[in-house]
Amino acid sequence: MPASALRALIDGKDITIGDLVGIVASRRTLDRRLADDTSLTLEESDRLARFADILTLATHVLGGRAEAMEWLRTPQFAFEDELPITLMRTHVGGELVTHLLRQIQHGMLA
Repeated sequence: MPASALRALIDGKDITIGDLVGIVASRRTLDRRLADDTSLTLEESDRLARFADILTLATHVLGGRAEAMEWLRTPQFAFEDELPITLMRTHVGGELVTHLLRQIQHGMLA
């Protein structure tokens, strides 16, 4: 993916570069990609796409991008008070977050 995909996701209001640190790449790497306008690696692109997919689902389920990001940054009981955004650093963690969002979407949580 081009660096512009990273720029398009970061709006400085709801999503900052700090939100993507550790999920997509290190802060230094992300800053370098943006400054040099270089493409993300295949692995970075995959992680950015996973973040974007989960964000899209969370936005749909929770009613807005701000609400989605607030939920992703809030400890969740289902994850033993772990932050969903922290779990998104791994593929398995991303799957857990997606699964919980789908449960919420279908009213499966009390």
